[in-house]
Amino acid sequence: MNQSVININETTNHFYGLIWKEVQIPMRDGSYLAANLYQPDFPGEFPVLITICPYGKDLHFSQFAPINPTIAKEYSQLQDKGPLLSWETPNPEFWVPQGYALLRIDERGIGNSPGKLDILSESLKRDYYDAIEWAGNQSWSIGKVGLIGISYLAMSQWAVASEQPPHLACIVPWEGTVDYYAEFCYPGGIQANGFLSFWWKNGILPRQYNPDKKFSEEQLIANRVEFPEMVKNTPLRDESWIKRSADLSKIKVPMLSASNWFSAGMHTRGNFHAFQYAAAENKWLEVHIGSHVAGFYTEEGRALQKKFLDYWLKGIDTGLMREPKVKLAIPRGGKNYTWRYENEYPLKRTQWTRFYLDADSNRLTKEPPPRMTSQDYEGDRDQESASWLKPMRKVFTKAEDSSKRVLFETAPFEHETEILGPIKLRLWASSSTDDMDIFVSLRNIDPQGNEVVNSGALSEAFPISKGWLRASLRKTDEKRSTEYKPYYTFDESQKLTPHEVYPLDIEIWDSAIVFDKGHRLLIEIGSQSQCGCFMLETGDDRIWDADVTIYTGEKFESYLLLPIIP
Repeated sequence: MNQSVININETTNHFYGLIWKEVQIPMRDGSYLAANLYQPDFPGEFPVLITICPYGKDLHFSQFAPINPTIAKEYSQLQDKGPLLSWETPNPEFWVPQGYALLRIDERGIGNSPGKLDILSESLKRDYYDAIEWAGNQSWSIGKVGLIGISYLAMSQWAVASEQPPHLACIVPWEGTVDYYAEFCYPGGIQANGFLSFWWKNGILPRQYNPDKKFSEEQLIANRVEFPEMVKNTPLRDESWIKRSADLSKIKVPMLSASNWFSAGMHTRGNFHAFQYAAAENKWLEVHIGSHVAGFYTEEGRALQKKFLDYWLKGIDTGLMREPKVKLAIPRGGKNYTWRYENEYPLKRTQWTRFYLDADSNRLTKEPPPRMTSQDYEGDRDQESASWLKPMRKVFTKAEDSSKRVLFETAPFEHETEILGPIKLRLWASSSTDDMDIFVSLRNIDPQGNEVVNSGALSEAFPISKGWLRASLRKTDEKRSTEYKPYYTFDESQKLTPHEVYPLDIEIWDSAIVFDKGHRLLIEIGSQSQCGCFMLETGDDRIWDADVTIYTGEKFESYLLLPIIP
């Protein structure tokens, strides 16, 4: 690759030199947050970009700990590098020369910021609000603040934006969960404590505030809220979860929401949900594929961010307001895709199409099956899928002899077929116990019977999409649910009567794929975390012993609702 392409900074016009220092940002309770302030080496006032997170403001991107081999590989492949680049944050060496000041903040209880560590909390919202208002009132600031960052740094953007700090002018949340309960900790109502516990231990705790290592382990424990324990002890979405998360009805600043089609289980849902339901009048949606972080640092990704930020923070007519509000990657398998602009999401021209499950033939058909039949699969009693990493290391095969799943498949598509948008599975099922955890995957199968996988946020072998549901948490909010997407309340556990048949609406996270002629769509339903990517849950809270029966035909209209795009 040409060196000028690898180093974006060398091919970008530089207008300002860069200087930086550590500052202390006062909080309303008399404490402070430590931050690195990166500024143009020039007198004047500039718009401010802010990030706040628990990873340590001084830790270099390549040294981030949780999945070190993966992080090192990610860094080696980035188009942009530099000594000031930190994990999931905007690079000062790009933005400062463009006339921006950057604040990279250690959240309370992290790095050089004293106080009690309580991630993704109400106190984080207050601290972020205070930091925004402080930055907006500094002599070097024009009084306009933008937020930008990936993952956790996007999650915190949604949260503070709903608090409406006066100096906040716009946000760029890149792959960021909105609903901490439903998207990060309990997708489908199943506790996702596998990755969460690993992330907490390896990514957060090593950064806890401990100057000169003077605090004992007992003192550190007393000075933090144990997030995994909080999750474990709050299995229903109560008021505490609601207060931690964002209120989309209060997000009114302009927003550029960037999602990833192939990140089901963590971030995909949030960016779509926020684009659809945030109160902001001016909002854009970009959906890509591939790496969780690399696209943020590409020349193309940077140009999109700069077009948005220059307009809302500098008042430059970048052409943003004359462009369609939606930019979508249209995937074709692997790393292959094309870009397409649209005016809304979901697309108005979507043909919502039912494919009925037929347990007699294991087919998905547009016509309901002629008679009622059923199929069984076993619970995962030996806990084969207890490891949150194991599914990522497996390769899907139709030929696998597994009693813990059932497969349904369409006939070969007669012509190229695109699906794009929300997906729902209506499933009639019974359990041998008073509950069941159901796992669903959608797959693209070629004429030879092999899966066509996709380059995703955390895997190069991602299926089309995934869905989950704990049956006892099937209750939906009828006002917020739609034909194509159930909205679970998660506020009440409704246990099952063993062997009684129940209708379950299972949300399969938004996705897109173009099937080539002759390919088939396959749906896999079972009791295990299915292969293709690591799933965030593990064994602590799983329903392992439930044997499940799926019913199809006649009064049991089990079907997959697909968003087919003409």
